[in-house]
Amino acid sequence: MGVIELGLVTDAGDQPLETVARPIRHGDVRRVLLAAVAVLCLFGVTASALPVSHAPRQLFTVPFRDGSDGFTVTPEAVYVLSSLDGRLTAYGSHTGEVLWSSTELGGASWVGAVESGVMLLPADDATVQVEDADGGQIFRQFTRRTVAVDAATGRQLWRQPGDFSASADGLVLLAEWNDDGTSARTLRVVRLRDGSPLWTRPGSGLETWVSGGGLGGGSDRLVTVTGTGAATVYALADGREVASGRLPWSRQDREDGTYTNLTVEGHTLYLENVADQRGTVSAYDTETLHELWRVGERSYGGFAGCGPVLCISTPQGTSGYDRATGRLRWSRPDAANVFPMAGGLLMVDRENGSRRAVIDAGSGRDIADLGTANLVWDFTSRTDMPYLLARTQEPAGRMAVSRLDARTHQVRLIGTIGAISDNSCQSAATILACVSAGDGHLAVTDVG
Repeated sequence: MGVIELGLVTDAGDQPLETVARPIRHGDVRRVLLAAVAVLCLFGVTASALPVSHAPRQLFTVPFRDGSDGFTVTPEAVYVLSSLDGRLTAYGSHTGEVLWSSTELGGASWVGAVESGVMLLPADDATVQVEDADGGQIFRQFTRRTVAVDAATGRQLWRQPGDFSASADGLVLLAEWNDDGTSARTLRVVRLRDGSPLWTRPGSGLETWVSGGGLGGGSDRLVTVTGTGAATVYALADGREVASGRLPWSRQDREDGTYTNLTVEGHTLYLENVADQRGTVSAYDTETLHELWRVGERSYGGFAGCGPVLCISTPQGTSGYDRATGRLRWSRPDAANVFPMAGGLLMVDRENGSRRAVIDAGSGRDIADLGTANLVWDFTSRTDMPYLLARTQEPAGRMAVSRLDARTHQVRLIGTIGAISDNSCQSAATILACVSAGDGHLAVTDVG
């Protein structure tokens, strides 16, 4: 008969335990079984969802001010940006050794993901007070400059005016704002590695532009739209004009709630128009700006690409529409706040966000019940299954770590870690970094 090592849960944390040979007593078995049952019940998994044999092992901690400091994780290093002196420090992800440390970043305010060995940091934040359409005062925040850092050495690669807007295929789109941050003065594309300019276009007061979201957004097209709906599509690589036309456009109005949202993925532009509490979502070919399809739906909870479908969330639930035709593939009244995962899967919120589940993106069918677990984001991989975290009931005050098996779609328990601040974790490969609850540290754990 096979024996599954569950690991030990103690009050002393997750430090390695010395192995001592002694007879197994009845009380030992009971304590281990009780701890296992408590955590497994928390996730609502079946008896076949067996735990893996490697318990989490805390590797090191570093000082961290929750709410003001920033960090990001790769399989090789953990990067921490201090809000006190602007120091960016790289720690070996398995050893905690300081690989490099720099204070030469000049006003960097946030640390982003590492793409192709380069980290982009926004710098010189600006906050301005402007008047809205109702005559009220609002505060607008934006970034004046972007700094690129070699992730392996800490060497500053370049520093240029403009707010980092998107990146694709080793290119970076920088937008220089006007004085009050309401429109663009200049749009410029540079190379990610050395900052060398490829092309520049005047913003001419543009208020809206999209190019596949953040790092690795997956589009080589830039779409700009004026306040009257005049749209132009550019090739991100060389700035040539691909298409132009006019889109149905509603400038945001605080009184009656009219607005337009748009996003671009690949060579498809998705646009939502809302007016008089009614809305439509349309798909356009970026190469021609011809409309491909339109559905009468208002996305109160947002719309996003979900693999083979476009997900639209409303108060009535979430629906998946075929990307090519706009045909409704599935509708789930019990699903909200969709988060795409690897392998054509989606995580959805249920029961007003108190529970979560995994469904198939193409059909909407149930795959796994995650109970109260939350995803841990991995910004370095688009193929790995994410880790999951949920609070334990017994022992109280800890977090259960599990993972969805990519082949069987069963939730596999790994073990537990100490208490953390809510939604404060990132992962990369087998490294899990979380802000510890209340003790001013970032804890780095091996969960592989």
